Amino acid sequence: MVMLSEQLTCGRAVRARGIAAAPRRRAPVVAARASAKRQQVPRRSVSGSAERRGERVKVRAASAAPPAAVPPPQVFQSACSTSMAKAKYSWDKTLVLGFLAGSLIGIGALLCSVVAGSSPTLAANNPGLSSFVKGAIGLPAGLAMVILTGAELFTGNVFIMLSGLLTGKVNLADVCKSWFWSFNGNFAGSLFVAAMAFLAQTTSSEALTASVAKVAVAKVSMGFTTLFAKGVLCNWLVCLAVWMAMASNSIPGKLLSIFIPISTFVTLGFEHSVANMFLISQGMLAGADVTTKQFLLNNMLPVTLGNIVGGGIFVAFAHYYAYGRGN
Repeated sequence: MVMLSEQLTCGRAVRARGIAAAPRRRAPVVAARASAKRQQVPRRSVSGSAERRGERVKVRAASAAPPAAVPPPQVFQSACSTSMAKAKYSWDKTLVLGFLAGSLIGIGALLCSVVAGSSPTLAANNPGLSSFVKGAIGLPAGLAMVILTGAELFTGNVFIMLSGLLTGKVNLADVCKSWFWSFNGNFAGSLFVAAMAFLAQTTSSEALTASVAKVAVAKVSMGFTTLFAKGVLCNWLVCLAVWMAMASNSIPGKLLSIFIPISTFVTLGFEHSVANMFLISQGMLAGADVTTKQFLLNNMLPVTLGNIVGGGIFVAFAHYYAYGRGN
C-alpha cells in the first residue's frame, strides 16, 4: 500500500511539471489583433530606397570630382614637374614628338592659308574681319592637336623648361637638349607638311599661289626689331594658351583656353617661329622670291629670339616670381 501510494504521488508530480512547462496558447482574438497591427506597419519603399542610394552615390561622385580649374600656383608647379619629365626624354623621342608638333602646326597654318587665300574679296573689303577669320581658323586647331597629343612644340617648351630651370628642377643642359631637338623636329615636320601640301596641289590655284607667296615675302621683309617685338608678343600668348590648357580639367575647357590666346595673336599679326617654318617654306615652293638666307636670318632668327623672350620672361619668370619662390 505504501509503494502504491508513492507511485501515485510521483505520477501526479510528473503530470504537474508537464502542465507547467507547456507553452500557453494565445487566444485567437489576441493573435488576430497582433497580426492586424503587423499588417498596418508601413514597409520601406524599394524605389525610395534606391533613390536614396542614388543620391548618396551622386554626392560621393561630386565630392570626388576634380575642380573645373586648377589654381595658378598649382599650374606653375605642374609646369615644373613636366619639365622634369621632358628632361628625361631621349633625344630621338623629343625629335619624333617635335616632328609631330611641327606637322600639326603646319596643317593648322595650311588651313589658315587656304581660307585666307580663297577669300580675296573679304580681305579687300573688310580686312579686319578677314584677319579675325584667319585667327579663328587654323592655328588654334593646330595647337589643340599638339597639346592633346603630347607633341613637343619648341615655343611651348620655352615656358615649361625655363620654369623648371628657375626652380632648380632641371639644369641648363636639359633645357638646351629639349629646345634643340624639339626645334629641329618642328622644322622637319613643317617642311614635310609644306612638301606634301605642294605635291597634293592644295594651293595650286592662281589666287592661292599668289597669296602664299605674298605672305612669305612679307615675312622676310620686315625689320629685325619689328619681327623681334612680334615674336615676343606672340609667344607670350602661346605660352599663356599652354598655361590655361594646363589649368583646365576638361577637354572643352582646354579647347577654349587654347582658342582665345591663339586666335588673338593670329588676328593681330604676331610672329610664331614654328608657324613661319611652314608658311615661308610653302611660299618658297609656290615661287616666292625668298632665299634660304633670308628665311633663316631675316625671319627665323629675330622671331625665335622674340619667342624665347616672350615665353621666358612674361610667362615662366613672371609666374616663378609670383608662385615659385616659396610665396
